[in-house]
This record gives sequence, C-alpha cells and structure tokens, in this order.
Amino acid sequence: ATRSGDNVTVSVENAKSGEKEDIECDALLVSVGRRPYTEGLGLESVGIVKDDRGRIPVNATFQTVVPSIYAIGDCIHGPMLAHKAEDEGLITIEGINGGHVHIDYNCVPSVVYTHPEVAWVGKSEENLKQEGVAYKVGKFPFLANS
Repeated sequence: ATRSGDNVTVSVENAKSGEKEDIECDALLVSVGRRPYTEGLGLESVGIVKDDRGRIPVNATFQTVVPSIYAIGDCIHGPMLAHKAEDEGLITIEGINGGHVHIDYNCVPSVVYTHPEVAWVGKSEENLKQEGVAYKVGKFPFLANS
C-alpha cells in the first residue's frame, strides 16, 4: 500500500487467477486473522490428530481422543475469545468433578475491537430467518448514546 495525499493505493493479487489490480481508497483497514498455536506440543506422539486448521477435536466434555487430555479455547473449534475459553475451562473442571457439562454457544458474546467497540450476543436476524424462528427486532440509535 502507498499513500498519495489523502488517498491510499493498495496493490492486490487474485490468489486463484494471479490477476493484479491497484485499488485507490480513502482508508485501509488491515485485519489479521487468528490461528491456534498447537505446533510443537507433541500431540501426534500421543495420538491426537489436529484438523486442517490446526485445531484439536474434542467431545462435549472437551476431552480429546486421549481421555486424560482436555482442550479448550483457541485450540478447538469455535470463536477465539477469552471469555469463551474461560467458560469452557470452568465447565471442563465441573465435568471432571462429576458435574453437569453444558455450554450454550448462542449465549457467548462476540466483539469487534474497533473504536468504539461493537458487541453482540445470540443469533443474527439472517440465522433466525433461515431457521424459521419467529423474532422481534429492536433498534437503539448509536447517536442516542452521546
């Protein structure tokens, strides 16, 4: 990317076709993804095979294929959020101690760390429509929060 006055020019290349293009824009937002850090742990040596994204498969109690090894948080399927991992950790300990094991991922809040931050919980309107669930829409204008 290069800046020219008030504009930014971004050079992009299509990964499939190899076609290159310059796009001129007012601003550039860089978004870097997350990935599980599961390399070099010796998982394969104990029989744990990761999926194609490096995540560890677990059952409903967060056990891996090795019954004495559990996995939670960013290294398993699902949103990579600290509060999700914390809930999974607490639930895992409950299960190990004979308690009820259940987590409702529809109740885990999500967030975009912009300024100001944006957060939400539950299913999207699009998901509810696809599932044929009756719902009501409530709106609160952002400007009303000033």
